[in-house]
Parts: sequence; structure tokens; C-alpha cells
Amino acid sequence: MKPATLLLVLLALAGWPRASRAQGSTPFHTDSEIHPSFWVYHDPDGDVSVKEFAFFRNIVAHTDTITIGDSVVVQVRLRDLFHLIYQRSGGLHIAETTFGHAWSPDLLHWAVDTLAFAVDTTWWNRHHVWSPNLIEVNGRTYMFYTGVDDQEDQRIGYVSTAVLDTSNTRWDSPRVMVWEAENTGWAVPDPPIYSGQTQFRDCFLMKDPENAGCLLMYFEAHDSLDLVLGGLVVGVARSDPGSVDTWHDLGYFPNTLRSVTNVPQLENPHVFSVNGTGTHVRLMFSNAGSPPGENGHTTLRFETLAEGASPADTTRTNWSQPVILEQYLNNVPTTFGWSGSEELHVPGADYLAGFTAWSAGSTGIAFARLSWNGDNFTLGAPSVTSVDEYRSPLRGVSLALAEWGPHARAATFLVDAPAELRARLEVFDAQGRRIATPFEGSLPRGRSTVTWTLTTPAGGPVASGVYFARLSFAGGERSVQLAIAR
Repeated sequence: MKPATLLLVLLALAGWPRASRAQGSTPFHTDSEIHPSFWVYHDPDGDVSVKEFAFFRNIVAHTDTITIGDSVVVQVRLRDLFHLIYQRSGGLHIAETTFGHAWSPDLLHWAVDTLAFAVDTTWWNRHHVWSPNLIEVNGRTYMFYTGVDDQEDQRIGYVSTAVLDTSNTRWDSPRVMVWEAENTGWAVPDPPIYSGQTQFRDCFLMKDPENAGCLLMYFEAHDSLDLVLGGLVVGVARSDPGSVDTWHDLGYFPNTLRSVTNVPQLENPHVFSVNGTGTHVRLMFSNAGSPPGENGHTTLRFETLAEGASPADTTRTNWSQPVILEQYLNNVPTTFGWSGSEELHVPGADYLAGFTAWSAGSTGIAFARLSWNGDNFTLGAPSVTSVDEYRSPLRGVSLALAEWGPHARAATFLVDAPAELRARLEVFDAQGRRIATPFEGSLPRGRSTVTWTLTTPAGGPVASGVYFARLSFAGGERSVQLAIAR
């Protein structure tokens, strides 16, 4: 190799992040488990159960070094990645001392660093690390999480990185504790029902829509009103503008008290709106564990914010009574047994995920695409466009139903395509069986309509039930759900 070529290679390698065993080892590879209306990620170690997690997507610069003859060319291209950073539990990991980090261009094919983060000697997170949550702010990516000390007391803090990438991610020191029960005016630091161990965890962060530069943090803690009954309630805090270190207590949400929800261990609150617009805000949480009366069908619940009210306003009358998610979805069991949920909004799509707390064997993280119809939503298969098609006009393809009702005699699908494409539209029942293929061929640029007469290929009418229509094309899929009543 010529000296000039060697110099270019050394310069390229010098700028490439170094690896370590805990952060940067050769990743494992695994694929999602496919179900008709959702997919599931499993840790590549079959002995590991996945618990609370952060669901995130970003765009990062990727460097390729290419040798052309005697020259070395360093190319930089953009790629977008989905990330799951999650609490590892079960088997040899029952002590819950590590986070795994999985990344994917398409939610189907995953690379995994199974030891991406772990407890250390920092006093407030020396015993366990739980419930990561990710947010980009001030030009960095912050991972907030729950740390548990040697006395089993829980607190919330963070680490940060300049770039959340793959196994090259470096979480900078120090680990900063920013929020604990004593900072609030209502959380009980040493609840007797928990043997004096502080219950203060599961933070979710978002940018404050009403105060520039501020963040909102949702979390749960033991409150003084339900001290005898026992239970956890959702609280909220606001940061100072431009700060991730200084927080102010805004109180708790009365409609999440155990006396209202009848949920003995409420966990994992998070907030989301319609298509990321900030309207029709919902606060979702889990009925955790396996309390009496829980059968896996009522684990996820949400409350809806009154239109025009602030998501930081804890006034009881501004929030609806809790609604059980599966019942809201017309008893479609897509989210059966999900817990610790989180919603992710990305350009052109929304996703809802939860770990499969009630599944047999090791738990995983299930995720479904969230489709909006006005301010209501359904769930379906989580198809995405591959990272290889970043900037592709096909990212703008959409599929929707036109004026649908359960008693309609036909379904009209609206396909909007920013460019001509080859596509196939198929309909599946709730068990994943293909019922019909209403369209297969070329679609022109712009809006097209496809009609399905609600019949099988044999010509007979389909039965009452829930069906999923899937539009497949090179690089992506789109899906919608439709309920049919005869």
C-alpha cells in the first residue's frame, strides 16, 4: 500500500469510534417474529426476558471506506435507524443490571449489543438499572432511566451521548441523578407497604409544547392518599428552560389513583397525540404484574385530555376516566398481555409497542403500526420503508379507507403514491389467513381507489370479524384494519 493511501486509511480509522466489550462488541443478529397485526423483537439470548424499554428513531451519518485502485475514499451517507434500549431480566439476568440495545432499519432485521449499559459504582444506580427513556435535546441524546441503590430505593437520572448510533455509541460520564421522591410535594419516600423502599420510577420525557426549551417528565410514585391501600400514581415535572438537571414538581394526576383505576401497580406512563400534532392527547399506562382479576386483556389503559387543556395540567376534570385499550380496539386482542408500552411518532407513521408480559417463555417487545382515523386509531402490521430507501419518494405512500362502516357492502381503499409503483393489496383475517387479493399490478402517481366487495375468491361473503388489508411494494408495506358486521 502506498504511503498516501495508508495515511488516508489511518485518518479514517482515527475518526471512527473505538469499541469496548460492554459498548461496541460484535453485534448479534436476529429477526422479528411476525404476526398478522404485530411483530415481536426477542433478545438473541433465549434465556433473557425483555422488560421496560425505550423506543426511538433517529438519522445518523454512516461512514464507508472504499478502496478504488490505490486510492481510499471515505463516503458519508445518512441512514435512519429504529432503536430499542431495554431492561434485560430473567434467567442469569434476573438481577436486572444491564440494558440491551437493538437497532434496525426496518423493524424486521435487528443487530443487537446485549451489554450496551450496566450498573456501576455510582451510588444511586449501583444495584439495578430499569426503564430507559430517550430524548434528543441540546444537540445530544439523553437516556433517562431508573437507578436503584443498595437499599432498593429508586431514583431517576440520566447519561448522554453525542450520537446514538450502533455498537459505537458512547454514554458519557457522569451518571446524573436529577429527580427523587423528596423533590415532590406528594410522593412518599419510604412507603410502609413496600417495606420502606422508595417507589419512584419509569420516567417518560417529552418537549413541553407550551414552554420553549422546557421538558416534561412523567413518572410514577407512591402517593400519600393511597398510603394504606397501596398503589402508584402518575406524576409530572417540568424542567427549567434549556436544562435537563433542574426540575419542578407539577403534582400528580388524580384519575390515576388506585382508588380510581383499581390498578394496584400502575407503571410506565407515556403521552402521545394524533400524528404527533399535539391534539387529542392521551396518557397511557400499564396494569403491571399479575394482580387478582387481571387476565392479560386489560393490561394497557389510557385517559384522554380535554381539548385545549395542557398535558401538564393535573386537574381531575381535564382528564377522562381510564379506558381499557383492548376494549377501545373493539376487543381485537393485538395488545393481549402487553405492558410497559410506548408510542413512537416518526414522519409518516406512528407505532405502539409493549413488552409481552403475558407470553409463554421469554418475553419480547411487540410493536404495531398505529393508524389514525380522525382522532381515533387502530393497530396493524408495523411495515416500514427500509433505510436503504432514505429520501426515496416511496416513503410517502399511504393507504386509507374511504368512509368505512362495519355494515358497508364494499370497502374502498385510497392509495396515495408520489410515484408510479408496482403493488399488491391483500386482505387477511385475524388469524393471518389471506382472504382476498383485491389488487395486484401498477399504480399511477397520485391517488388511486381499489374496491373490495367483501367476498372471498370463491365469491362468497366474508364472515363478520376483524380484517387487515396490507399494501405491499418494493421497500415497504402499509396496512389498515377494518371490522365487518353482517
